[in-house]
Amino acid sequence: MNNNNVYASYNGSQRGFTIRDFQLNQLSFVGTDFNFSGIAAGPNNDVYLTSNNHIFHYDNSGKLIKDMTFPDGGINYTSVIVKGDRVYAAYEGSQLGVTVRDLNLNQLSYFNTGIKANGIAAGPNDDVYVAAGNHIYHYKTDGTLIKDMEFPISSINYTDVTVIGDRVYASYNGSQEGFTIRDLALNQLSYKNTGFNISGIAAGPNNDLYLSSANHIYNYNTNGTLIKDMTFPDSRINYTSVSVIFTTLT
Repeated sequence: MNNNNVYASYNGSQRGFTIRDFQLNQLSFVGTDFNFSGIAAGPNNDVYLTSNNHIFHYDNSGKLIKDMTFPDGGINYTSVIVKGDRVYAAYEGSQLGVTVRDLNLNQLSYFNTGIKANGIAAGPNDDVYVAAGNHIYHYKTDGTLIKDMEFPISSINYTDVTVIGDRVYASYNGSQEGFTIRDLALNQLSYKNTGFNISGIAAGPNNDLYLSSANHIYNYNTNGTLIKDMTFPDSRINYTSVSVIFTTLT
């Protein structure tokens, strides 16, 4: 299987992750016993998934490589992203922050944020973006806060975030439902209302985005044009997160 795929985690009537091509045709899937909150494509035909106080590492065939179980059961990993040789995961519960790990899931560092994060994305400059409530936070990987972008309407909730090149994309629900396009300094360039609740967002290779929502995975052009709505025939399936691998990881 080549490194040009879309990954999505799901729960509901089935639990696991699906591997699809850029047109959202399913190539394979892996069933598991876990409810996954986040998924990230790895660089070696592998995938990382968050579930409660676990970060799981699987290969594309579904073989479990590692179950990193944090000793504090009160920790809940909400999202994960891979960039280069680093895995970043946001967590909430008894602690609120970001962990920085190697590809084998050994912890290298962590920093407390004090925020309940929904999504995390790695930036191009040893930095991460974290979505939480009506905020998008920008941190250095040593925990230094670069910017707190607070949307003026508190009923907006950013659900996930993805970065490619010099653009940051974040999905939101609440009083509005859609995605925002911002520069690396988090200044808004444009936005698109979609009218559905987006759980996950990942940048694609062709000026496009993949969005997970209930039993749908959507492919949108960044100008807001719908390219494809892949609707899984079992409405009890819920796609929780999405990740894309091509020449980069999103």
